[in-house]
Amino acid sequence: MSIPVTARLDQKVVDALDRAVGAGLAPTRGSVVAAAVNEWLARHGEAAITASYERRYRQPDDAHEALITALSSFSVAACLANDEH
Repeated sequence: MSIPVTARLDQKVVDALDRAVGAGLAPTRGSVVAAAVNEWLARHGEAAITASYERRYRQPDDAHEALITALSSFSVAACLANDEH
């Protein structure tokens, strides 16, 4: 089942799509748009997102680690202080 999706395209892009369809390079405008979306998703899908996170967080960030430690210590201290009341 396919679901219609509305997108706004420049007139020049639509004209180029129409020329491509007219020349028999694609069956419809929608087929070209669907192919482009599928290609984009292949490059930016779950695997690409995971790889991006892995690259970004491969090296530890000392400032981030210090913040997490400080927040953890504060949270534990706040809980202990709350239990004492």
